[in-house]
Amino acid sequence: MVVLPSSMLIEGNCPKGSHIGCDYMHPAPPSSGRDLGPGRALSPRQKVPSMLLSRPRPSAARVAALTLAVVTALPLGLVCAPTATADAVPSTPVPSAQVSCRPVQLYGPTPDGKLDFFSHADAAQGSFNWPVIGKRIDGSGWGPPRITLGGPGNWIYSINADGGLYRHRYDPATNSWGTPPGEKIDSGWGNFLNGAARRNRVTIDERGNIFAVHDDGTLRLYRYDEKTGAPVPGNGRIIDTGNWGGFNLIVAAGDGLLFARQGKDMYRYRYDVDRQQWLELKSQAWMGGWENFREIRSAGGGTLYGLYSDGSLYWFRYDVNTGAWVDTKGRKAGWNFDADKYHGVSVSTDACKTPAQPAKAPVAPRPNMPAAIRQGSDKLIQQFYVDERGWLVNGVQRDPRDLGTVAYSTVPGARDIVDQPVVMEQADGTPMAFVLGKDGHIWMTKRQAGGVWSALTDFGGDFTGAPTVTRNTQGIVAVHAFDRDGKMWYLNQQTPNSDNFIPWRTRDAYSSMPAGYEKSSFAGAGQAASVDVNAERPFILGLDKQGRLGMNRADAKREGWWVWGASDVSGLGGTPAAARGADGKVMAFARTKNGEIWTAREATRTDADTKLPLNGFFGDGTVLSGVKTTGSPAVAVNQDKTLGVVVRDESGYVHYARQLGPDGDFSRWSLVASKQAATDPAVVQLADGQWAVFYIDTEGLERMYWLSDADGSSAQPRSLTRPKRSVPADPVFTGGVTAKSRNGKPVVTEGR
Repeated sequence: MVVLPSSMLIEGNCPKGSHIGCDYMHPAPPSSGRDLGPGRALSPRQKVPSMLLSRPRPSAARVAALTLAVVTALPLGLVCAPTATADAVPSTPVPSAQVSCRPVQLYGPTPDGKLDFFSHADAAQGSFNWPVIGKRIDGSGWGPPRITLGGPGNWIYSINADGGLYRHRYDPATNSWGTPPGEKIDSGWGNFLNGAARRNRVTIDERGNIFAVHDDGTLRLYRYDEKTGAPVPGNGRIIDTGNWGGFNLIVAAGDGLLFARQGKDMYRYRYDVDRQQWLELKSQAWMGGWENFREIRSAGGGTLYGLYSDGSLYWFRYDVNTGAWVDTKGRKAGWNFDADKYHGVSVSTDACKTPAQPAKAPVAPRPNMPAAIRQGSDKLIQQFYVDERGWLVNGVQRDPRDLGTVAYSTVPGARDIVDQPVVMEQADGTPMAFVLGKDGHIWMTKRQAGGVWSALTDFGGDFTGAPTVTRNTQGIVAVHAFDRDGKMWYLNQQTPNSDNFIPWRTRDAYSSMPAGYEKSSFAGAGQAASVDVNAERPFILGLDKQGRLGMNRADAKREGWWVWGASDVSGLGGTPAAARGADGKVMAFARTKNGEIWTAREATRTDADTKLPLNGFFGDGTVLSGVKTTGSPAVAVNQDKTLGVVVRDESGYVHYARQLGPDGDFSRWSLVASKQAATDPAVVQLADGQWAVFYIDTEGLERMYWLSDADGSSAQPRSLTRPKRSVPADPVFTGGVTAKSRNGKPVVTEGR
């Protein structure tokens, strides 16, 4: 074994003139009788775990003096850390996708409070390649119970005995500490110092996001804003509830890649921080063998560094692109990190990077997008529409029948809105509006004290159409939307009236699709509608990629969603609309490929294969001919519970057809108003059954037309004998421009 003379060594670094890889020869493996560390010999009772073919380590004296034998790499495949079972780990490694790694910075805090620095030069493959070993960079303050955590950009984080979260910056290139040293950035972290399980429930990813599992079983996300020097708004946000209490270790292994240990097993999660979406939830990652690791850290890019109970350091890497482990055994990359030398190890979390995903194209604005109107419990009518600039405008109408009582203002910062707003009221009566931005994110604003609207809250997502919003009988608001691939996602308010919403997950996230229920691939471009929005089990409608109408409904426990049978009719387009009719059944409306409005009533049929009931809109339905549109219909419920439908024709005129009885027949189309519309119509429904049509005309003015009281309840049920009757007179709508105008334009106050 060759030992370098001291004259060739730089303290804690490679020989002078060598490159960062330090291409040394590996020493011959020492015999089993050699020592395993400072003063530690292998006693007969100390059995090496059968899953671990452990290699004895060089003596502590050699490591401490940095007279390290020149090495290149340990023989690969020699060690087998966690034992794989079933199909959780492939039998052969997969080809490695591109990953780029710089030397990894590791920090070892000693029991007596000192801090040593290490550099591992082969994080991409896990070979034994250490240009720097045990360089002392600080002499005090790092002892237990302090937790030391690596971060990105040369930052080191620590939880100190006072319960504060601190950060420190060390530059290996200059061997210097940044200022101010030991900056305190948060308080209240002391509970993580209590017990080994809690100490391993905090992790930092390659972007500086901090994930922490609290004693209540929630997973929380913390972020520190480098520009403002303060935690970002929403710091400590709960991103998953109640399902993390069984994990005694979590580790962020890249941008959004999380591993969590439960007993002997490792599970995998993927969370998109920017889009606030759970891409993967508790997938089996590697089952068995992980219980003997004191700590597991990551350098990013799917890498894992496992500190084994005997002080050995093992390397693993999971390839997100291929969905498999690069090596199926784990590689022994280092040793001599015994607990009596180091009470932990921290790793720089951004040393390895995988190729960035290409940026998503911005979402195109929906043409002729309608407004959203809702009367609140305070009797005020809230109007929301997107003007020609893409700004969100709010109108408040104090008297439903007095159009001169509407006051308009823009919502602060609400720009680049590309689809129809959605209005909801949370349990305490506070109005809320949800919109889609051109970035594909869903944004929310709430009315504040004094009638002003809050700045937009970013809910993330990757969507191409407006969401649907519901509120269940417990008062929890839920938001649903379809992504670019047609998959439905949902997020729920944590508790009634809470500002925190649990991030997006798919309908398949926690519950599988019941057998016999057809899966549809929704088209997703703004093609959603909801029914029974305040019910315990609301319906969500969408069109699949064949233009068939499907219906989603939450299961009885609201734990998942299934798709009801797709309609027999295909080629439907636009945004479907639906409501519950006088007979208690849901009726749906959508545009046909010829531009006419198709309608069908909810029905049930038995699946031929499974014999299970399928629910949906089956049969041919009915086409309401006479009017053609390029837009989407809106549905109203009359006082007698029959339905009415309004639509903008190809020339811009708005028409109305009413249901003549509970059996579903409809009248001919009649004109609502002589003023042409630039947007699809929207309907505002009052609690007493009255309703009105709202649209923006071709001159940019807001217009509202109320259906007369008589026409709203004139439909009579048919008798079984269907006697002859005269054609009913056309309904009467009254109304006009809803706000005072200046130079032919509405007066809109600019929000700040």
